Amino acid sequence: MGASRSKTDKPQRRQFNWFAIIMIIMFLLAAVKLGEQALTFKELNQDRIRAEERLKAAQEENQQLLEEKEQLSDPEYIEKLAREELGMTKQGEIPYVYSKK
Repeated sequence: MGASRSKTDKPQRRQFNWFAIIMIIMFLLAAVKLGEQALTFKELNQDRIRAEERLKAAQEENQQLLEEKEQLSDPEYIEKLAREELGMTKQGEIPYVYSKK
């Protein structure tokens, strides 16, 4: 008797492993989403750094303005500004004006 196959001994067809395919797709989707979030986080971090730099510059400017405000109550400072920026002189002084050539 030859080796005969019974009806139950059909050659098995390879079936797709749907679970593995779905898991791979889910993994790829999660990787894409994580990549997007990493880029968003990086952009937000750069925005925070720029905002901190602007804040520091504004604080420094504010400090300079407060110091100048305090100096504006000093008569000597006001006189210095009047002489340097406005070219004013005291009574009896002769201004010296030079020209750049």
